[in-house]
Amino acid sequence: MSEITPAIYSQNLKTKGKTYFFDVKQAKSGNKYLMISESWIAKDGQKKRGTVTVFADNLPGFSQMVSQMQDKVNQH
Repeated sequence: MSEITPAIYSQNLKTKGKTYFFDVKQAKSGNKYLMISESWIAKDGQKKRGTVTVFADNLPGFSQMVSQMQDKVNQH
């Protein structure tokens, strides 16, 4: 049975059809990481969840890429 790592810090964002969870956690090695999860109800009524994990050393590049993609989405 796998252990659930408790979050050091958490925030969530509720939208019309989904909830996004942003959790800072710490691995057994001591390294911190960001876990981004989304939760939604599928058309068949089942609750679904997807997760992305980004370790601290990858956060600068990840953040930069999200910013670039946001700029592209917002272009008219």
